[in-house]
Amino acid sequence: MLDQLHIRGLGVIEDAELRLSPGLTVVTGETGAGKTMVVTALQLLLGARADSGLVRSGASLALAEAVVSPPPPEAAEWLGDGDDSLVVAREIPSDGRSRARVGGRLAPVSVLADVLGRHVEVHAQHEHVRLSRPDVQRALLDRFAGDAHARALQDYRAAFDTWKQLAQRRERLQQDARERARDLDRLRFEVDEIDRAELDPAADATLDRDLDLLANAEEVQLAAATAAQALGSDGAGEPVGVALDALRRLHIDDPAHADLVARAAAVAAELTELAIDVRSYGEQAEADPERLAELQDRRALINQLLRKYGPDMPAVLTYAEQARARLLELESEEADADGLDARVADARARLAELAQDVHRGRTLAAERLSEVVDGHLGDLAMPHARFEVEVAHDDGEPGHDGLDRVTFLLAANPGEPARPLAQAASGGERSRVSLAVEVALADVDDARVLVFDEVDAGIGGATALAVGEKLARLARGSDGRPRQVLCVTHLAQLAAYADVHYVVEKGLAAGRTVTSARRVDDDQRATELARMLGGDATAAAGVEHARELLALARRPAI
Repeated sequence: MLDQLHIRGLGVIEDAELRLSPGLTVVTGETGAGKTMVVTALQLLLGARADSGLVRSGASLALAEAVVSPPPPEAAEWLGDGDDSLVVAREIPSDGRSRARVGGRLAPVSVLADVLGRHVEVHAQHEHVRLSRPDVQRALLDRFAGDAHARALQDYRAAFDTWKQLAQRRERLQQDARERARDLDRLRFEVDEIDRAELDPAADATLDRDLDLLANAEEVQLAAATAAQALGSDGAGEPVGVALDALRRLHIDDPAHADLVARAAAVAAELTELAIDVRSYGEQAEADPERLAELQDRRALINQLLRKYGPDMPAVLTYAEQARARLLELESEEADADGLDARVADARARLAELAQDVHRGRTLAAERLSEVVDGHLGDLAMPHARFEVEVAHDDGEPGHDGLDRVTFLLAANPGEPARPLAQAASGGERSRVSLAVEVALADVDDARVLVFDEVDAGIGGATALAVGEKLARLARGSDGRPRQVLCVTHLAQLAAYADVHYVVEKGLAAGRTVTSARRVDDDQRATELARMLGGDATAAAGVEHARELLALARRPAI
């Protein structure tokens, strides 16, 4: 719960501090005193949008901070060892972006909602106007329906997301069908063209050399024959042989002579082998027009592939692998497109089943909520009003929240037909219906801190007493766990039920209007209530009336 709320430089409030406790706390004050800024501060601490226009004129910063005890479980990572309370704060500079602090550390503003959102609930002014919206009515009914319904709704939403994704994919595939067909034809042709070429970088590495040999076969043969003859026994081999024979006929024991003989013998042997190799080389270079044409075709095919798919053969093969992978993807999409209609139909059928579960949960909850709200309306001086929740199942296009249209209906007077809430009730009646619904929901919510900003708009007299009693009961809690209920009000009848009473009041300091919050002690309550009743706060009649209200509020509930 909130132990303390501190506000500085927010709106007309220069500096105010409220110490809070379980039970009903009311905040009162003259119109324009700034009591609604208390609710604004709490909204900021829940992550509401900040506006530099909220900063008090002349101040550099607006601050809202609260002490929460015990710390919410969601705040575990922001706590130090042994911390038994948590400080949350929101700072709004007059010329910059707002900042949030949790446990004294800077934090994203969204963390405020994560930490406090489940535990503090604010019902701002004109809540009854929001209550007229169909989406709000559906959300409130879902909250009231309980955990089992929440799980059914979660399952439905998951199924809805699956169905929507499949339906969108089918639509996308249908829209892309022509382009996909063109890509399939192109990729199949390209992969087939490259595969038929049977490229082999190692085998094709000698293609240019083989082409050159075949194209010049006659010249190679002639050159080889001439060279072989020149190297043979009738050519260069004869003088080398004569030289070798002459050296061998010398019979001397000289290492230099032996070296010359060996070298001459090596030259003779090399010439003989060279002549044989040259002759063999020429003999292998046979003219083969068919083979030449075949290699020329191969060269042309490879050049064509290089022009289309890459600068070299490895690049062409890489392109082929990429094209093959993309082809598999498109073929998979094509197969998906063929089977997607059935999958979409199955997902839609599953969605319809879950929508029925959600509808049943809402229908049951609608009956219970109607009964509970009717009971609260009786306590709020509307004993003859009849509240209904209509849940109509729509067979049209599914939505994220189901196929139901939820409408809150009210028959404010006997004999009148139930009509939509916005049409069937006055402003004061809608305020009471809003309070009755919120009280009904409070019994199923985890929030232990409830904040109401002028929920008593448009009512007065005995009805205001009923509202005060209802809020006091809400603070006591039907589950044995007391709540904190904070209510900004202008009605003395409601304020009489408070356990703690704060007055927000204006004054002058250094020529400027200053607003502060003052806790009203028990012996001052009657005087403040008398002022709120519109009379002279010191008049005996007004004070006596105020004391009667306090006595009535303190009477034990039956």
